[in-house]
Amino acid sequence: MLRFTLLVVVVVGVFFAGTALAQDVAQKTHDLVAALDKTKYKKKEKKNISIEIYIDIKNSAAVKADRADYSGVYETDGYKLDLKVAKDGKADGSGYDSINSDGPAKKFTLRDARVDGALLTGVRVYENGETRKLEAAFVNRTVSTGKNANEIESHETSFGLGFVETGPAVAGSTDRVGEWTNRVFLERK
Repeated sequence: MLRFTLLVVVVVGVFFAGTALAQDVAQKTHDLVAALDKTKYKKKEKKNISIEIYIDIKNSAAVKADRADYSGVYETDGYKLDLKVAKDGKADGSGYDSINSDGPAKKFTLRDARVDGALLTGVRVYENGETRKLEAAFVNRTVSTGKNANEIESHETSFGLGFVETGPAVAGSTDRVGEWTNRVFLERK
């Protein structure tokens, strides 16, 4: 009877631990996808001329049944990631990024990378030994543009990988006052 009770306790514990992990991955993915969304509206008027610009960027998590389907090259200005994902979710990759568009690109390899659902996690290890945590979401990104929210002229949807980077305004600073944030979307090529 004691063995049966212990077995039940272990099975229930494993079930709840797996459920908690799945909820954590889903919540991280949801939060990251929401952080990638952005809406911008500007209107300028001078004398008899009025100019309106509206941009709305919405993202939705792109969960694929076979995680190996996430393999590919993801790229945008200043960033590139060549990603290989196995069916079990283990991932390898390499690429480069350049936070300043005029600065030199820094090459990296991915270490301890894994895909769970639409979430890619890992560590970018740069040639100089620096490391940066990576949490990115595979998303379908829709960009709507026009004069304003009621006069949309175009919708473009693309698949890719999005993440949010932050850092100090001055390299090496630990002061959070001048911190910057950059939303990055790498389109699959």
